[in-house]
Amino acid sequence: MAGLSPGAVDLRPEAEELAALAGRAPSLHNAQPWAFRVGRDTVEVHFDDRRMLPVADPVGRQAYLGLGAAVFLLRLAMAVRHRAVRVELRPAVARPDLVARITVVGEREPTGEEVRLAAAAPRRRTVRTPFQEGEVPVPLRAAWREHAEGEGGVLRWVERIGERSGVARLVAEADRQQQRDPAYLEELRRWTAPERVAEGAGVPMSSFGVGPGVGQAAEFTPRDFGAGWRSGEQRHAGPLEEHPLVAVLATASDSAEDWLRGGQALMRVLLAAAEDGYVASYFNQPIEVPGLRQQLRDELRLAGRPQLVMRLGRPSGPLPPPTPRRPPAELLLSEEPA
Repeated sequence: MAGLSPGAVDLRPEAEELAALAGRAPSLHNAQPWAFRVGRDTVEVHFDDRRMLPVADPVGRQAYLGLGAAVFLLRLAMAVRHRAVRVELRPAVARPDLVARITVVGEREPTGEEVRLAAAAPRRRTVRTPFQEGEVPVPLRAAWREHAEGEGGVLRWVERIGERSGVARLVAEADRQQQRDPAYLEELRRWTAPERVAEGAGVPMSSFGVGPGVGQAAEFTPRDFGAGWRSGEQRHAGPLEEHPLVAVLATASDSAEDWLRGGQALMRVLLAAAEDGYVASYFNQPIEVPGLRQQLRDELRLAGRPQLVMRLGRPSGPLPPPTPRRPPAELLLSEEPA
């Protein structure tokens, strides 16, 4: 690794490009809870807590997963620009909004894997419509698991019949509880409202997936983004695939640092899947209900803490358009004085 002489790098002219790349990360309800400060040789990732979802994500755990995913995309962006970096998670105790700092420390060649993952980023989608029937090859599942482990996560496949029925029961129960919670429904309404989508965030109707009747008939119940208040919109007729490939992403603990590591593991798995022609969606309802989250952990005998329930597969139709993103200029914080 070659060192850099003082002043040899200046990231500031690339600030909007870097913010746009990091802003492709997934986040709960596409809230995009991040902001970035780009200096001469550093990029800081900040938590914009104004974009929290206090009902579904009261402690910001899922927001931190999204922030971790953004950190991974920034790491990739630096790698393909031939930059070696140092990544610090939560580097300043006195600044709780500062969740990561990425500092350029030298030059290096990107690995072939980094180049491939970066190239797959534009194809990464959350797809809630049906996937193709059929098994996902074991070598791919093994490779995705290794990608998660490379970032400190654990990808636990939900395969045995008893486990699948147990996890499906928890997803359905959590979905019922949330659909009966007025505060949850109001929060969901705000993040699917046309005015939110027009701002470049939230979940548009084109990404809602199947209707509630189709979803409730499936093995695993997907989230109903219409939540009963937008019953007239056109949804995919379904049905969903009979036996989806389901995995739980877990981390060793529930520390904020582990949430950030979990987000990096998630992003790496999603990009590896996209490179292979696969996409994902989520059954995260039981993760958002504390008692059911513990039951999920017990059901699968997880040593760590479950962070996401994922569905992976090949889409049965063309990829949907990307969900909206906020303009890069809105994501940038002013540079601090020297």
